[in-house]
Amino acid sequence: MALTSPVAADGESLRSHAFGVRWPLLLQAPERPRIADPVVVDDAPTPAQFTWRVILGAKKFTLPGGGLLILSNIAAAALPVIAGTAVDRGIAAGDLGQLLLWTIVLALDVGVMSLTFRFGSRMGFFGMQTVQHRLRMQVTERLLHPAGMKDRRLGGALLSIATGDVFRLAATMQLGIYPVGEIAAILASAVILLTISWPLGLAVLIGGPLMLWLMTSAGRPLQRRSREQQALAAGATGRATDLITGYRVIKGLRAETEASARYFGVSQLAMDGALRARSSRALFLVSMNTVTGVFIAALTVCAAWFALTGRLSVGELVAVVGVTQFLVGPLTMLPANAGAIWATGVASAERVLDLLRAPVEHDGASGPSVQAPASPGVRVVYDGADVLTAAPGEFVGVRTGGRTSRDLITLLADGRSTGGSGQVVLTASRSDDTDAASLPIEAYRASVLTAPHAADLFDGTIRENLTPGRTDTDVLLYSALHAAACDDIVESLPEGVETRVGEGGTSLSGGQRQRVALARALTADPPVLVLHEPTTAVDAVTENAVASRLGAFRSGRTTLVLTESPTMLANCDRVVEL
Repeated sequence: MALTSPVAADGESLRSHAFGVRWPLLLQAPERPRIADPVVVDDAPTPAQFTWRVILGAKKFTLPGGGLLILSNIAAAALPVIAGTAVDRGIAAGDLGQLLLWTIVLALDVGVMSLTFRFGSRMGFFGMQTVQHRLRMQVTERLLHPAGMKDRRLGGALLSIATGDVFRLAATMQLGIYPVGEIAAILASAVILLTISWPLGLAVLIGGPLMLWLMTSAGRPLQRRSREQQALAAGATGRATDLITGYRVIKGLRAETEASARYFGVSQLAMDGALRARSSRALFLVSMNTVTGVFIAALTVCAAWFALTGRLSVGELVAVVGVTQFLVGPLTMLPANAGAIWATGVASAERVLDLLRAPVEHDGASGPSVQAPASPGVRVVYDGADVLTAAPGEFVGVRTGGRTSRDLITLLADGRSTGGSGQVVLTASRSDDTDAASLPIEAYRASVLTAPHAADLFDGTIRENLTPGRTDTDVLLYSALHAAACDDIVESLPEGVETRVGEGGTSLSGGQRQRVALARALTADPPVLVLHEPTTAVDAVTENAVASRLGAFRSGRTTLVLTESPTMLANCDRVVEL
């Protein structure tokens, strides 16, 4: 059953039907995120400079949005002036025409203020979402880069950076929208007060920059504590993720008490850090609001004194009091929008930069280098001697298990040894051998795909798991499903290949997950495919079907099957004993 009805899917529920008219939807976000330019990452920017790059990452949205917010705040600052003019020229003078005129001007001003604020905020948030999506894709691409990371990090900590830190960093784009409008409001209020009473206007012109300086100085401790709190929270998330992932191992070792104690200690530190950061934020906001309140109260008292001494008319007093009350908003929100958001954003920028700049695990694993053979065979060398050879297009079974099997799979996965003496060589019938370690790891993995014994499925449909982002591979898709003996799975599912398999493939049995994962490897159709125990979770009949179909499906391409299954080995062109 579909999650949304066709009516909701095309936005019908959002349409206005005022006066019986079906009004069109305007300025709706597209169904798919817009493709934004990547945020440039190099060795030059500091976290603060990188934050500015993010803020300016969607200028075509933030610049018009900021302009609309400036216009909105100027219109809001003008409201008390228009009201005061209506009092002086209409009510005090007894002129009904002037009163009607300025009432119309007041209504138009309110309309401009409302519409510009709405559309400016909409453009700003749309730009923020666009940059956030692109930035999250950059982080994801770095996490999934074939070259890997040299320093091991907890998966939960990386997840925290890809979600929470990216969100907080992208949220700094608001600094190009709301604080700009708030600064414009302060300047507009100062100009208005200067025209009415120059001492009041001068006080705003001096007090505004002074408060900005105080806000910047007071925000530095908040930035430091935010950075510490985010690091502690990421550590707790990473520990929790690892505990959940290894729960069966922990149960097997009967280490539940020790694991819980360690997580409790880490989470306690994270909670203490969060409390310290929240306390700093609260103190920062209270201090800024107190200073703002005292400043506004002083302006109001001065305005009242000027009115009592006859230096301000009734209408001018209305305008001055209205403008000073209006200033409460910008002067209060400016510390929250600028100081707090900037502090947390820069702290997150430091963590995102650290991830994006992380050194690769395989040196020389990226960039142009030697080209891999078009249809290669494989040769595995240990201590200068060939231990395994598969000619181009050959279907070779390797009888091995235990540590030998795991070490061989690890070597074949990357094409380069991680401290041992193993070497992978790609061979071709009419060309020189190519050392896999001399290839960029992307080029190697484009030629050699290693399908692990324990493979995870993604929370999507079978089609999405096998051919993500592709719609022109139905023939290959169904051929791979047949070769992996998945016909009965597809037939039994309510929507066939369009059925969702759940997170990690939880809606399928263990054997079904293993066969779908095998079909995924076959759908990739690499020149060299390495399978590690692909049929351990299926029954004998299904295993025989898989073994008899693999060779025909992989005809003309090199295939290695590392297994101890007699059925699988019996269907190979040749068997190597290790």
